[in-house]
Amino acid sequence: MEQFAKDFEVHIGKFKKALEKERKKLAEIDSELEPIRKRLTEIENELLAIKREIKEHEARIRDIKNHLKRIEMKTLEAETDREIEMLERDRKRLVEELNQRKARIAELKEKYQNLVIEENDLAKKEFELEEKRKLHEERIQKYLRHIERAMKEIQREIDSYRSLS
Repeated sequence: MEQFAKDFEVHIGKFKKALEKERKKLAEIDSELEPIRKRLTEIENELLAIKREIKEHEARIRDIKNHLKRIEMKTLEAETDREIEMLERDRKRLVEELNQRKARIAELKEKYQNLVIEENDLAKKEFELEEKRKLHEERIQKYLRHIERAMKEIQREIDSYRSLS
């Protein structure tokens, strides 16, 4: 019976070591996943902010274009050089603002594309880590089942030893 207990202890010890090893790997994966998930959340917030800013610029561009049409109509109706000069100055300012806003939209769209690419890369990485995590969790469950079976086996041996005594 003593020999059986020693063998059993060695047998259980192997499973416990393997179990601890899997738990460490699981903890490592979790520590890798945390910053990825955090960055994905940040990217999502940045993408929403960029979309919102693009919409604001596009709305202002529509307003500017409408205003430019009105200036064009007023210029045709203008009677004095002073009126034409003022309208031309306003038109020039609005065209400059229009160009600046178009340039800003182009910058934002490029930034948006880069963030989408980064998000896709991180999502792929997150998926791979989740798969690894799932594999290690399954291994942990397998080792726990082995330990449980071994414990039941030793309990049977102890019970049979007691019945013989």
